[in-house]
Amino acid sequence: MLGYESLIGEFRNSGAVLMPVMWGAKQRHENAVHIRLPKEDVTFILLNLDTRLEDFKFWMAHELAHIYTPDLAGTEEGEDYADAFAGALLFPEPCVEACYPAISRKRNEQSVIKALFNFAREHFISINTIYRQVQDFARARRLPALKIAENKLHATRNYFSGPLISEVLFDPLPPAPDVYIAACKHQFQSDFFIAIKKMLRERDTGSSYVQQILDISIHDAKSLYEELRH
Repeated sequence: MLGYESLIGEFRNSGAVLMPVMWGAKQRHENAVHIRLPKEDVTFILLNLDTRLEDFKFWMAHELAHIYTPDLAGTEEGEDYADAFAGALLFPEPCVEACYPAISRKRNEQSVIKALFNFAREHFISINTIYRQVQDFARARRLPALKIAENKLHATRNYFSGPLISEVLFDPLPPAPDVYIAACKHQFQSDFFIAIKKMLRERDTGSSYVQQILDISIHDAKSLYEELRH
């Protein structure tokens, strides 16, 4: 089982700067934002901590694919590749090959969903990731596809969800600014707030700048700003 912690070092080794944020519940791609500055050769990855564990791992892997293929970033081909990369990384072919017989012999949709969920829970990844990997495997091997409607699969996803990353990291929620900054530095190996703190001191930039780059409320930005000034 691949933990999200294992992916953090890959971002750092690739020269990317992680920017963990707390944006509340978002839809799909809004949970991770990839910003590349070609001239400076710097990449920033904003990751929403208010994301379920299984989805958080997928979006980290998705963004890692963009770092490996910068020329495809912003294209439909690049998005397709990043999705495929994330699926293969989190649930590679040997895993799919092992689970396909157990899932494919289920006789009704509910049994298929339950089997998918059991594998998703075992690997701590999204049930949707398991489903897509299995379907791609069946298509490539010319085997029978799973007989399940995607809308029914999506309707059950909320019942098979892990905790939010923010819930895992912080108790209580929301975290105090110093606790949040420390987690970004130590848990995510990010130098982002170190750099921001230095800039605030050198340029006397206000809290509005913190609000803008993190896309957070002015209240939260002011709290972070006061902590970073010290």
